[in-house]
Amino acid sequence: MAGRNIGQKRLVVGAHYGLRDWLSQRITAMVLASYSLILLVAALAAAEPGYYGWASLFAQTWMKVFTLVAFLAFIYHAWVGVRDIWMDYV
Repeated sequence: MAGRNIGQKRLVVGAHYGLRDWLSQRITAMVLASYSLILLVAALAAAEPGYYGWASLFAQTWMKVFTLVAFLAFIYHAWVGVRDIWMDYV
C-alpha cells in the first residue's frame, strides 16, 4: 500500500504559471510611470500654460500614439490586477 502512486506527478516548482501576469503588470506599470513623468515634465516646462499649450502637446503624433499606448496599458494593467484579486481572494 505504501508504494502505490495516486494522482499525477506534477512539477510544482518552476511551473511559472503567474510569471506572465507578473511581468505584464511590471511592464504596463513602467509604461504608465513614463507617461506620467512626460506629462509632469510637459506641465512644468510649458511655455504657454493653459488650453493652447496642452492642445499643442497633444497635437503631435508621437504624443497621440503614446497616449493610446498608455491608455491600453492602463486598461490591461487594471484587468490583470482585478482578475488576480478576484482569483486569489474571492
